[in-house]
Amino acid sequence: MIVPIEKIWHKFQNKYKAINVASLEARRLKEEQGKGLADEKLNPILESMRKLLSGKIKFNE
Repeated sequence: MIVPIEKIWHKFQNKYKAINVASLEARRLKEEQGKGLADEKLNPILESMRKLLSGKIKFNE
């Protein structure tokens, strides 16, 4: 499933910070995949965007 980027624009005031937070989470997930702690089939970018939009990743705007 593709995450529309427009949802981020409507949900967060600072879209650049939101994208930065999602990219940091994607990097963390990729490192976990390299260590064998996360599923290799998981797309870290899409998963981090889903987490951000669902509120599982918290950050101060």
